Amino acid sequence: MKDALAEQLLAKVMGWDAPQVATELAVLQDLARYKYDEYQQFTPGQQFIESLALWLRQFKPDERKTAYEFIRMRLTFCSAAEMRHLVGAAFPSTIRPRILQLAAAQAQLPAHKVKAIAQTQEYKLLLRQTLFLGLSDGARTDAFRRANPSISNEQIWHAYDYSEAKGADLGRKLTKDLKTLLGREPTASEGKFRLICLLDDFTASGRTYLRRSQDGTSFEGKVATIFDRLRKPDSSLAPFLISDQLDVLIVIYVAAAQAVTHLEAELPNLAGANDSVALRVVHRLPEELQLRPGVDDGILALATSDTYFDPQANTEATAVGGNDARLGFADGRLPFVLSHNTPNNSIYLLWAEPWHNVRGLFPRVSRHRNFR
Repeated sequence: MKDALAEQLLAKVMGWDAPQVATELAVLQDLARYKYDEYQQFTPGQQFIESLALWLRQFKPDERKTAYEFIRMRLTFCSAAEMRHLVGAAFPSTIRPRILQLAAAQAQLPAHKVKAIAQTQEYKLLLRQTLFLGLSDGARTDAFRRANPSISNEQIWHAYDYSEAKGADLGRKLTKDLKTLLGREPTASEGKFRLICLLDDFTASGRTYLRRSQDGTSFEGKVATIFDRLRKPDSSLAPFLISDQLDVLIVIYVAAAQAVTHLEAELPNLAGANDSVALRVVHRLPEELQLRPGVDDGILALATSDTYFDPQANTEATAVGGNDARLGFADGRLPFVLSHNTPNNSIYLLWAEPWHNVRGLFPRVSRHRNFR
């Protein structure tokens, strides 16, 4: 749709007069150029203002102002450029301090002497003895590595479910690089990964990473899976890990307050007696971003209405969150969009998928779909 036609449709849908058109379209055009047009799940040729006009048209005339004000005042969009910045900042802001802390203890140096610590053999060894694993394709391990040239390509893998062959390969290359750093063959205790960093781009609830099983006796989720794999005594990576002690750093580029609270409460229960497990978030979304009764009653009324919800949005995957998807997975109630896809923790009205009978403003493409 041509820009002019999309703008005319939007003005007609909203019933704006000429002064309102001039004021509102100027703002929307800036928002579209600055961020919203880059949304990767728009259909070819479609842009934000067209999507907004068609999205608003599905509401009753007296509801459109509420929906529009929600977009203007509450929507938060993380652009590709912003995410690249957070990926680049992850190592110096959250990971390097942990390596420096460990190296300072080994070298018996005061923690505040950062430059001196970074020049020690202990730091150089620990840097190479750190293994980086992606928790999803959103981990952007390629961009992470390029932003941090001190990290070797041989110590980073894009997925936590590495194969046995890859596990063995990571271990062999660790031994090879340690031999170069030490000038000799590493001892059995030296030839180990000391720190495991798990990387991902976004979490809103934390439940995909870690949740209690239905009977409450064990844990499920990506982090629980990787812990099980790292603890397997017969795996190909086992000879290159300290068997009774895992030091794991979970690094998320963007996280909602709900996820941080959940993970910080549950991670200690997953860790063994000698394990160290910590969560680090590069950018934490503020608690007040979540839509709240008394503040966001208008949009919450639309989001919970049967008129603007398609039951096929409820899948086995969303059921893990314990409620239907109207207000988002695990009652996320977020007005949040990532440039590559809208998280299902945001309200359904934002991310309704292309085949649903409700239109989403930033349609989501899910990993999981019910076939009917």
